[in-house]
Amino acid sequence: MKNNKLKIVLFFMFITVFFTAFLNMVNTHPAFSYKTLNNKSVAVKKINGKNIEKLYKKYGAYIIKKDVVLKLNKNYKLREYVTESLKILSQRGINKYSEVVIPFSTKYQKIKFLYAYTLLKGMFKIPIGKHAVNIVSPGFAVNYPAYSDIKYLTLSMPAVEDGSIINFSYEINNFKPLIKNGVFYTNYFSYSIPVKKINFSLVYPSGVKLNTYLHNIKKSYLFKKTVLIKNKKFTKLSISAINVPAIKKESNMPPEKNFRQYISISTYTSWRTLLNRINEMFKKAESPDKKIEKFVKSAIKKYKGEDNGSIIEEKKEAASIYDKFVKTFRYVGIGYGINGYSPADAIVVFNDGYGDSKSLAALLIAMLRTAKINAYPVLITSLNTTGFNKKTISPKQFDSVLIGLTFKESGGRHVNYYLYPDSSSYKAFDIPFESAGRKGIAILGHNKFKFIKTPSEKPNQNEKIFLFKGEINKNGTLRGTISAKYKGIYSNYERSSLKNINHYEKTITVYNSLYNFLPGAQIKGFNFKNLRNINKNLKLIIKIKDKNYGTKKRDKLIFHSILPVDSGLLGLVLKRKRRYNLVIGYPFEHKGLIIIKLPAKSYIYYMPKELKLKGSSSSAYSKCKFLNNKAELICSYKFESEKPTVSTEEYKRYRKIIRSYLQYMKNYFIAVSSVYFY
Repeated sequence: MKNNKLKIVLFFMFITVFFTAFLNMVNTHPAFSYKTLNNKSVAVKKINGKNIEKLYKKYGAYIIKKDVVLKLNKNYKLREYVTESLKILSQRGINKYSEVVIPFSTKYQKIKFLYAYTLLKGMFKIPIGKHAVNIVSPGFAVNYPAYSDIKYLTLSMPAVEDGSIINFSYEINNFKPLIKNGVFYTNYFSYSIPVKKINFSLVYPSGVKLNTYLHNIKKSYLFKKTVLIKNKKFTKLSISAINVPAIKKESNMPPEKNFRQYISISTYTSWRTLLNRINEMFKKAESPDKKIEKFVKSAIKKYKGEDNGSIIEEKKEAASIYDKFVKTFRYVGIGYGINGYSPADAIVVFNDGYGDSKSLAALLIAMLRTAKINAYPVLITSLNTTGFNKKTISPKQFDSVLIGLTFKESGGRHVNYYLYPDSSSYKAFDIPFESAGRKGIAILGHNKFKFIKTPSEKPNQNEKIFLFKGEINKNGTLRGTISAKYKGIYSNYERSSLKNINHYEKTITVYNSLYNFLPGAQIKGFNFKNLRNINKNLKLIIKIKDKNYGTKKRDKLIFHSILPVDSGLLGLVLKRKRRYNLVIGYPFEHKGLIIIKLPAKSYIYYMPKELKLKGSSSSAYSKCKFLNNKAELICSYKFESEKPTVSTEEYKRYRKIIRSYLQYMKNYFIAVSSVYFY
């Protein structure tokens, strides 16, 4: 009896130990430490090393430990010390992490390499060779001379193999703030590979006030204390995390930063103070000269009366200045704030012929104000970044600058418009889909600013409109004209891909396009309209002939209706289930009209039923009708995606509508009877 009780006790003890080990192994939630960076005070979970590495192998590597220490002085100069230890687990890890690349700006930063070595089998230390440490210019600097100060410190790690550990350390001295009294720093605790342990600390003078924002981390995890350094009081912020899982990626997902754990620090504690500083920098840069005045005068010349010099409405003048501006100046940016937050002087940008987002914005504002049109900078977050966060008082979260204008329209109401200075693909008052429906800040002047939201796009702003008009004879030969009209994002995409290619390359493009709905058809001629005119929608016109389009069987002629396959829609819904929301970026419509003249005295023997599908994010419609008196078949179709983002809850229905719509199109056959009797 005693032996049986003992066996039961031992069995339950074994089960308890087993499940504890199992939970430790599969735990993917980061554990944050309340303590300082002293290793003895950090409670590190015990994890079975072999099992966790097996779990991590698909990522190629994982970070064993990373320490980031920041030191800020009273002059707003920041020193950053980074030490990292990373274990390689597969060939994927070797390919991706054996070359360490650290970007920095020679204009604002100095970098100091401290050490680097590879540890083999936990005991053999292979130091990096002096020729494996280099300062190089990135490839984009060749085409974008405005960013010649951007350099990379590269470390080519030696003897990297499966199971090896890469160790390196460096120091970055931010000797010149990107903006006066401005230090803006973000430290991430999660990456695309797992992190076993990460420590972060910031030491700064106790009199300095900071704006601190924690994303996906509780405030209670941040430890703060006062320390004495050379008899002076400093404040130390510290936070540690262990067992941070890798961010799982998915196609068309929201920006990765949304799902990271991070801490953002800014030395500005009010938006008013920061925006006044940015406003000063723009005002300084916006001063025009005679060259700029002459440019503006020629742009709006047609809006001046020959005799009295009267000015037509401001909106037309602004559009005219913008049209000439985007044809003359080139965008060369790689992100707002890389080259400092101060725009280059308008005169400098005018003479250079290129500039980044903020510099082009300053020049365009100078031009508009020369024409006595009130314009102002608008800081915006695009779809490529997380949404605007009022709690983080930092210009780092903005990645673009728009030009804001306010016009008084009929009825006395004031309407806001925006110009996008960074591209030659958008007509006046159109902005990229990445900037539509996004929050930002309009800087109206000193102590004058407002939080804004740019207008959201509607589906009919982004359209592919397909029209076919032609005839099919009794032998199944099809002749006719196809016209494809592109609006919004489609017009910009097609125009950018076509404007710099030759006639042969355009012919290949047209054949590829035709393959989607008339494979095997012969092109008799084609023409692109408005390819260079950004103020009009791009249009493609193709004349075609297909001898074998219809199949004749006895007294019937069978053919597939001329409907595009819309294969691009398939890419959106390849996954059955989604982890994250589906980010398309823009609403859109695909629609068309097909008019086919049938052989005389024939009638429709078979035609598909009308299609109607409706969901919260999309809808699909298709219908054909036969006009007997004209022997004419008319088919129309439309697919509408109503939202730029489809939630995971909506995705199931969205996917089903697309699949049903495409299957319907694929099997859209028409049968015409009595084609022999003329």
